[in-house]
Amino acid sequence: MFRRVKDLLGRKEGEEIQEIMPDDIPSILSLNEKAWEDEYSQSTLDGRKRILEIRDDLIDAVNSLSKTEREAAFHPKLEKIAKNSLPQCEKALLLALNRQLPEDPDAFYQACTEILKGCVKGLAGPGRYLRNVLPEEMKEIGMLVDAFGKEINILTPRVAEWRRRKEGVRTLRESHAHLMEMESTSLELSRDIPVLEAEIADLTLTSRERNEEKQVREKALEKDPVYSGLNHEASQVEHALCEAEREVHSVISTLVHILRKAEKIAHHQSSEKLAKELNQVTTLLTGNGIPPAEEANKGITMVLPVMVSMIQSGEIQLKNQEERILFADHEKIPSILTGVLKEWERVHEKADETNRRLASYPPILDLARVESELKSLGTGIKEKEKRLFELKGKREEILPQIPASYSRMEAEISAMLGKKIRISSGR
Repeated sequence: MFRRVKDLLGRKEGEEIQEIMPDDIPSILSLNEKAWEDEYSQSTLDGRKRILEIRDDLIDAVNSLSKTEREAAFHPKLEKIAKNSLPQCEKALLLALNRQLPEDPDAFYQACTEILKGCVKGLAGPGRYLRNVLPEEMKEIGMLVDAFGKEINILTPRVAEWRRRKEGVRTLRESHAHLMEMESTSLELSRDIPVLEAEIADLTLTSRERNEEKQVREKALEKDPVYSGLNHEASQVEHALCEAEREVHSVISTLVHILRKAEKIAHHQSSEKLAKELNQVTTLLTGNGIPPAEEANKGITMVLPVMVSMIQSGEIQLKNQEERILFADHEKIPSILTGVLKEWERVHEKADETNRRLASYPPILDLARVESELKSLGTGIKEKEKRLFELKGKREEILPQIPASYSRMEAEISAMLGKKIRISSGR
């Protein structure tokens, strides 16, 4: 692999278009990056040495400030300036100059720029007050700082070129990784989509077969005398259940109308205990579903005397024919209510039993099994079709990007190597 890459890199410009494989790209980038790094390090070596020498001279010059002998005393104001500013200036400059300088050329350059900033700041701050006190010494330090800055400026273009190349390598690595990911995804899609299409076709065929089986079984049931008898019986029982339920609701609705009038009168008379008992019976009769016969009988028997008393006293007026018929012989009301409720319970039980026999009839069980399979198949087909739609959408999104990514990478790597490169992708 590395021999192949070195051969590619060693060819001269003007040669024919050179082909490389996508798998060659990481090695090409690594080799170029290493070569450029070595070149960068070597090309900046002399400049870095000069910067280190200038920095050492600067440190010596700053350290000698406080040791400078003066032939005559300064004006008192200058003496005060020297006394206050000299330590501050020395501290600021030495703090900048003693910054560690790494061996890595890029980190070295960055640290040098920070040193230069610190020196300029120190000279512009406390250092400016020393120009009149120690003019020659401060002039020398200023010249050394200028020399330090010039050496940094000499390095700047090389640093910029190295960073540009390094960024180019990083970008190419990211592009290569993204391209390989797209190709891998495309390969997975090229395998998954046909498999999913085949699964949908199989499920659709099975669903068609089950639907045909369902139709055959339904036609067979139409001619089945046992099924016809059970179905007829279930229909009759269902009709009887509806009639029984209608009778129950007729009696209960009439009683509840009178119960609510009675409860209202009890509230007006402040008979809260009686009002509560009437309300409990109303709730029993109007709750969810049909009330149990025994409980309904017990409840209506308990409050019936009060209801009859209110009717007889004229507090409650019977205003429709149903109420007058029901309360014409009020002693029979509990038995009437119990009778319609028990009849409903009897018919309901018979309907349940008939429906159980109908549901457990083998041909019906077979039909139910087929219908359940059809429902499951339908759900499975919908889920797979949704997944297929998503995969095809992803493929339509990715496929156009791959050729464009190859073209972009070819241009970038050709510019990097200074030669025409073609990436062989099997396109």
